[in-house]
Amino acid sequence: MSIAATVILFHPSSSVPGNIQSYSPFVDKVYIIDNSEETAETRVPGISRIPRCVYLHDGENKGIAARLNQACALAKADGYTHLLTMDQDSAFKTGDIKTYLTCIDAFPGKDRVAMFGVEFMEEHQLPGACQPQETEHLITSGSILNLAADAGGFDEHLFIDMVDTEYCYKSIIAGYKIIQFKNILLEHRLGTTVYKKSVKNLRYTPRNLHAPVRIYYIVRNYLYLKSKYGQRFGEDIARNRQSVLNRIKNNLLYNRQRLSVLKYIIRGITDFNRNRMGKINSLP
Repeated sequence: MSIAATVILFHPSSSVPGNIQSYSPFVDKVYIIDNSEETAETRVPGISRIPRCVYLHDGENKGIAARLNQACALAKADGYTHLLTMDQDSAFKTGDIKTYLTCIDAFPGKDRVAMFGVEFMEEHQLPGACQPQETEHLITSGSILNLAADAGGFDEHLFIDMVDTEYCYKSIIAGYKIIQFKNILLEHRLGTTVYKKSVKNLRYTPRNLHAPVRIYYIVRNYLYLKSKYGQRFGEDIARNRQSVLNRIKNNLLYNRQRLSVLKYIIRGITDFNRNRMGKINSLP
């Protein structure tokens, strides 16, 4: 197994080089693809000179799906068999990625696995040796793609959000497996976490908040996945629905831009019904 990695940047913070260095020593090359309009060097000087890394920037935000397809094409052209895909806010704890790669090497029938992945919710982590579990979807961050798997690439209609879920669904339909190692933990952040008091039990609980435009993509892309894969993956789509509803509720209750959130929700529903996909072409 020859492995490269990619990380998609968008207005990165100063923590990103350290995140990259949590996995770069364990792969042959890291494709840093900057999706920001201005170069990441203006925010994080030296990010383009991290060892083992190739920095790419064209000044355009083309979305996650297009950039993942770009990274896959680059890795294939350079002769790699697998690609580790990472978010800029994700990192591995010391030693975990080495265990992860060992678990993949030992997995029987790995040629028929489209994507290996890890756990990112610590309370669900299981201790011990390699613990593979077949699943219906994974997040792309921390996942390792089999570049020989031919399921059609990432769907650029989605732009961002649920790109990983859609990739997993069509890979399964194409006859591949999706395998998660529950013993490997990824440090991963979903949105901005705030602590708010629950009305039900009066305890402060974490709430993940997003920029209003992100809610647009969450709503629109959920409806797209439901229409396209609802019959084949009904149970998983239902779980996804609950997650979407929770995000909507939290952002309507706790986001300071509630009116904008509501406008983007309506726009997401409207654009789906009008078959307007890809990058949103104008703001509400």
